[in-house]
Amino acid sequence: MANLPEDIVDRIRALERQVHRLTTYVNSKPGGTPAALAATEPPPPQAPETSGEEPPPPGGTATAP
Repeated sequence: MANLPEDIVDRIRALERQVHRLTTYVNSKPGGTPAALAATEPPPPQAPETSGEEPPPPGGTATAP
């Protein structure tokens, strides 16, 4: 890395330190997902609502009003 400008080398070293800190943090937590990573996960898909009717109760059949 002798041919790289000094500011680039400094930025690479800073990124390496940040990766090391994050790796240490993740590996030291007992289970679960860190809050910083959990916020980036997309929410689970939701079923589209096509009408204003209530869905039938679980295990039951739909009844007319």
